[in-house]
Amino acid sequence: MTRCRQFLLALLLAGLRLNMAGAQTPQPPAKIPAQLLAYNAAAPLGVTRLSRQREGGVVVEDIRFASVAGNPPIAAYVVRPDTSAGPLAGVLFVHWFEPSSPTSNRTQFLDEARALARRGTVAVLVSTFWSDTVRYRSRRWQDDYRNTIRQGQDLRRALDVLLAQPQVDAKRIGYVGHDYGAMFGALVAGADPRIKAGVFIAGTARFADWYLFGSASGRPTGAALPAFKSQLAPLDPIQALKHTKAALFFQFGELDGYTPRPDFLALYQAAPSPKRIATYPARHAMALPIIRYDRTDWLAEQLGLPAPR
Repeated sequence: MTRCRQFLLALLLAGLRLNMAGAQTPQPPAKIPAQLLAYNAAAPLGVTRLSRQREGGVVVEDIRFASVAGNPPIAAYVVRPDTSAGPLAGVLFVHWFEPSSPTSNRTQFLDEARALARRGTVAVLVSTFWSDTVRYRSRRWQDDYRNTIRQGQDLRRALDVLLAQPQVDAKRIGYVGHDYGAMFGALVAGADPRIKAGVFIAGTARFADWYLFGSASGRPTGAALPAFKSQLAPLDPIQALKHTKAALFFQFGELDGYTPRPDFLALYQAAPSPKRIATYPARHAMALPIIRYDRTDWLAEQLGLPAPR
């Protein structure tokens, strides 16, 4: 064998060894929601009570609590029974985004929370980054990934606030969310095992479905578009739900142009059991009384609530 052939053979063998070593090198696993939404759970809650109203056997407190994600203090309501005996269920409510609606904020589920309080439930209803239309529309798509993580972290902190309320039973914690509230609910349920029952109303499978309607910096184009979707993918509801242990109830409107049927069926199918789905002749507002009745009935079963008085 000539020196030239020996040299070429040595190069070939060296390359083969490098390829084999590269193939055997373990790749770091993709981060799961619990890792992506990790936060300092030991940080002080920083709860400040601004007002307290008592009416019809229900107490409503207007509070602020500290963000764990560097956001401004978070406005919230705490709704509880005026008097109670024994452990209470807890529910975190997260509202929808609809700038033309007066309920596109923490007030959306206030009446529902009052009704549940009369059945032995404490509720926390939070503000979000889409509560303020100006703030939402001034966002940049380049920040959507970071903002999604920060909002998810602050919703986990909202669970801390809920569980810090007197007599709340940690084994009976629910979540109700509409629109973005549903999508973030899927993300948080995938990250936080404290949620035992989740109701997701008119959400979609991927954050990019709605983030790509536009932002103050426009929309990603060219190579930035697939990169944007890929970055968000581990946070997407359709991925995050695979990690939840909660019982889930999905509610969708057959007339809702924002949640196409193939999309919401894919989201439902991605969730583990136990789960339930119901569709209604409704648009995105999901305002039919039967929709509220169904989720209240389901929550009562999941959280062990007594019959209404």
